[in-house]
Amino acid sequence: MKTKIFLSLAVFFIGALNLFSQTKFDDAVALNFKNTTLAVAGYFDEGNNLVIARQIAKEGSYFLEIGRYDDNGQYTVKKIIELNNDPQEVKVRFNNDGSKAGILEISPDKTALSYVDLSSGETLQDFKLESVNNFYLTPDGRSIVVTAGSGSMLFDIAEGDPLLNYSGEIVYGMSSDGNTLFCRNGNNIDYLDTKTGKKIRSFPMNDLKSVEFDSRGEIMLCLTSQGVRLYKLTQESIVSLKEIDMISVMPVPSATFDYFLIDNGAVRGVYNLGGVQIYKSRIDAYNPVKSSFVFSREDKRMALLSDKGVLVYDFDMIKYYNKIAQKYPDLFITKTQFENDQDQENRASRVKFQKQMMVSNVADEMKVSEGLIKQVQKNSLGLVDVKITGLGYYNPNTEMYDVTISIPVDYLNTVSTTAKVKVPKFQAEIFSRNYQNFRTFALRQLNRDQSGVDVFGITIVNDLNSTNYRCIQHRTLPPVKLNYDEEFANGQKFFEMRNWYDALLNISDFPEDFKKNSVIDYMFTQAITNFFDEKWTYVQTLNPVKDSTALLIYLSDFPKNFRLADEVNRLRQTVVNNIMETRLDRLNQYISDKEYLDGVEYAKIITPQYFDPYSGKNIDYEYYNTRFIPAFNNILFAAGKRAYDGTNWKLALDMLGQITSSYPEYSEVEKMISDAKYQLQK
Repeated sequence: MKTKIFLSLAVFFIGALNLFSQTKFDDAVALNFKNTTLAVAGYFDEGNNLVIARQIAKEGSYFLEIGRYDDNGQYTVKKIIELNNDPQEVKVRFNNDGSKAGILEISPDKTALSYVDLSSGETLQDFKLESVNNFYLTPDGRSIVVTAGSGSMLFDIAEGDPLLNYSGEIVYGMSSDGNTLFCRNGNNIDYLDTKTGKKIRSFPMNDLKSVEFDSRGEIMLCLTSQGVRLYKLTQESIVSLKEIDMISVMPVPSATFDYFLIDNGAVRGVYNLGGVQIYKSRIDAYNPVKSSFVFSREDKRMALLSDKGVLVYDFDMIKYYNKIAQKYPDLFITKTQFENDQDQENRASRVKFQKQMMVSNVADEMKVSEGLIKQVQKNSLGLVDVKITGLGYYNPNTEMYDVTISIPVDYLNTVSTTAKVKVPKFQAEIFSRNYQNFRTFALRQLNRDQSGVDVFGITIVNDLNSTNYRCIQHRTLPPVKLNYDEEFANGQKFFEMRNWYDALLNISDFPEDFKKNSVIDYMFTQAITNFFDEKWTYVQTLNPVKDSTALLIYLSDFPKNFRLADEVNRLRQTVVNNIMETRLDRLNQYISDKEYLDGVEYAKIITPQYFDPYSGKNIDYEYYNTRFIPAFNNILFAAGKRAYDGTNWKLALDMLGQITSSYPEYSEVEKMISDAKYQLQK
């Protein structure tokens, strides 16, 4: 084996690279330093320091420089590797620990692929191949998968020999264990066993421009002509989980596949896997063709390697941005005028040195509140009726109906969303004629940010033939990254532990082709019943006065067929009575303070019925006639008598005229009314 040439580090230590300059403050979460180097690849080491590879030229020769940035932006060159020629493009993939790398040099007339030990400088293998356009390293470091033309091949690294030909398969990714290849073959997505080439599964994916797979291939993030689509594998096929329209660029998933980024021109959006935007910022526009994102383990940091240079981000700053910005608002000013460069550098330094502390503090707070958030979500879980507002196209081949469903985004507002429903052909006609009469329900709970609600488990109930239809595209929760067999196992485990809440989370939203749906239906019914029994015990511990709003929300969560529905309604009545009694106490305070006219105006909010927006019901105030009317008569009499004594006859008539005949001293009221009318007629 030959050794690549390593030049003196002193010669290639470039002073301009030793410190990052500050980035624009519009991009609030950036680590306020950047570098103008054009890097072709990179990774984060165990200390979350960025290691990059960049192509350089010196005295007519061409090299690949490997360097590392520390936490303060200090750059150190680690290795200089001679390239074979002046490649038009260089692709580099590092192995798991960064000790070795595959290097692909692409030129108009030739390609060169080598595997290099970055510690010793030894070239472990030169592959004699043509027309190579991409490659992947297996995690065990023994094999390399090469894509060339319209097919791919597996090579042994040690011997350089081809082991397997994947004819017609273009590799798009590899599972984290290296055992499965995710490929495209024409209009199909194929999953192949890496070592045998055996096709594990295949399914059509028309209108596909680009695709990213999670580490197990269970979830796919795709760009189509219609926008972004998120898919999940079932036992037999795939289902669409999310649709984000009007996006024309390929999203970039994070390392954990919990988030994805969309840089559209000069604007960045970061979304969670549920499709909810968690961060938005202006950025420097860059050429996406000459760029790549690098994520550290567990999404701690992120780097953008583009034609504008190397930009480093603390990804926790992105995830926690809203909370951090509230605590440290002066550090997130997006439009700042500086008198000179030194002012800007001072602010950049202040932000840079404080950011790690800020992230650490907020991360600790988030961990502390994690249990509280889950408990609140558990308490808020309920069953809510939703409505089918429209019926779309029916595909007899897939037996899927497009339906439009109005689902809640919080406890008072709804939004229309498109879903797919599996309806057998022989039931399609009865479904189309009667869908507006079918009862449709869903599970609802506060979302993790406590800013709205998540909806899942939408089910359409056809009482005409005792059939339940599952919606396929509907879950507003971020999708579970487990496969459906694992989800089922989790749900079954929680069910057996009598942990009804987590059981419901795990056995909801299974596709129609799942082979254990009958078991899921049974567990779901039992878990719903038992969960609401437990929730009723919790609800009864709340205070009808202090927790009135929370109680009304929780009571609206109970299904109409709950076995203690009468007690639910009775408690709702108690809450409404207490709301009105609290208002009545305030009215009596107006009387005590002799603020009669203000009290009369305030009394308008004490009504015979209270509209509960969460249940959509008008609830009687049971003590309206026995308690409110006497108090209202008292304040009217006091206000009327004061006006009468002050000869304000018109106001006196207005107040006294509202008093009911049940007032104990109504004869005196009639006398004052008669006298006031006489005085006005004089």
